[in-house]
Amino acid sequence: MIAIYCRQSVDKKDSISIEQQERSCRRLLSGDEECRVFSDKGYTGANTNRPQFESMMRAVRAGAVSEVIVYKVDRISRSLLDFVGIYGVFEKFGVEFVSCSEQFDTSNAMGKVTLQIIMVFAELERSMIQKRVTDNFYERAKKGLYLAGAAPFGFQRKRAVIDGINTCVLENDSDEKIRAVHLMYESFLSGKSLGEIAALLNAAGMHTVRGNSFSSTAVGRILRNTVYVRADAAVYEYLRSKGAQADQPPELYTGRYGCIVYGPRKNKTKRKFTDLHGDRVQLCRHEGIISPIQWLAVQRRLDGHKRIGGSGRGNNSWLTGLTRCSICGRGVSVVNGQKNGKRYLNCGGKKDHICSRRSCGLSFDIIESAAARSLERAVNGFSFIPAADKEKNAREENTLRLRLMKNTDEMRALAEKSAQANDTLMGLINERIDALDSENGEIRKRLDALCGVDACAPASAALKKALGNINGLSFERKKELAHAFIDRVMIGVAA
Repeated sequence: MIAIYCRQSVDKKDSISIEQQERSCRRLLSGDEECRVFSDKGYTGANTNRPQFESMMRAVRAGAVSEVIVYKVDRISRSLLDFVGIYGVFEKFGVEFVSCSEQFDTSNAMGKVTLQIIMVFAELERSMIQKRVTDNFYERAKKGLYLAGAAPFGFQRKRAVIDGINTCVLENDSDEKIRAVHLMYESFLSGKSLGEIAALLNAAGMHTVRGNSFSSTAVGRILRNTVYVRADAAVYEYLRSKGAQADQPPELYTGRYGCIVYGPRKNKTKRKFTDLHGDRVQLCRHEGIISPIQWLAVQRRLDGHKRIGGSGRGNNSWLTGLTRCSICGRGVSVVNGQKNGKRYLNCGGKKDHICSRRSCGLSFDIIESAAARSLERAVNGFSFIPAADKEKNAREENTLRLRLMKNTDEMRALAEKSAQANDTLMGLINERIDALDSENGEIRKRLDALCGVDACAPASAALKKALGNINGLSFERKKELAHAFIDRVMIGVAA
């Protein structure tokens, strides 16, 4: 049997269709030879995961094929490594290989060399196409254009022409879906788990963009996604703290537009939206639907979950997941003494031999007492702000944070130049750095004042009364309070 194989990855005007390939291949047939056509439409030549191709290879290995005809060699594969393996199978089972548009005879040495040279150029072409696609992706991302795929839940795509490019922009979907997005954020901040939120959405008959039922993973991705937030300076700072680099200056983060995080595909062990090293951030052209305050509160709670999840059950201390070694930065665990029942510290860098200070005999009670005192001071200094005042303060706070970041970036740039500066220039640099540092000090004072406005004294007093006695709270309540107010507890573990 003679096998004709045809493949077309994308249906374009300038591409050779499956039908054209088959007609060209049939011209090489003579007499009444039995022929079978294997064709894969919509499959890339970068790999061999193609149903009809696999079917043809099974027929080859069964000894049912005497000759394989293709329009061009790259219809079989664009990978030289893959083709060498495929051609090896052809030789093993005595199958001749013929290309319509590339005339050569594989029964002699020159024909085999010619075939390999053709495959080298076919693989080069694939690499160039791949690079063009990648470059186009990054160029579109830098312009804030819609990249590809289904619109995120709560949005829909709208056709648009931007800078002469036919593309899409995001716009709000139905009111029902927008309410569902708000429900996810509000429910999570109220204490519900991801699984409980997914159950609420499924009970309401909601489905993901792929038409599936909601799962805790699907909800978590929506809560992490930057496309929903009205990105401001605080969001900019948060994403940079995760390792991301911004394509635009911070002053454009005005609390109106959503943003995207994009970059090369990470190792599967890394979690998207938690480790952003190597990624970039770009403002989009659609308005966000979640306030930056609410979005950041959700991120901090999710980050808290990550810390707790990586530190065991946390039954030995209400500070579980927050303690870090000041030497190596690894988590400090709490272990119970087998003989005396006391709790001791153990640095996580011990097992990897990266910390010079491994463990100590200091009781963890001392650490908890110090943390409790700090927590009481934080609770006593806490105050509520009404929504109207909070919105007004948020605008001023965003402006101040943008100025703070701009000053800090300028100070960092000046510090880098100081290494090559002469005495005169060094004096001017130090003078400018002092002025910027002084201005930053005033900005921080104003930021502290904005965060400390006591515009709702009764509610604030009730909170202080309920939470003021830290030692009188339950273990779980202490842990919730600690993770709400404390970012981390740095411990200088003694040798």
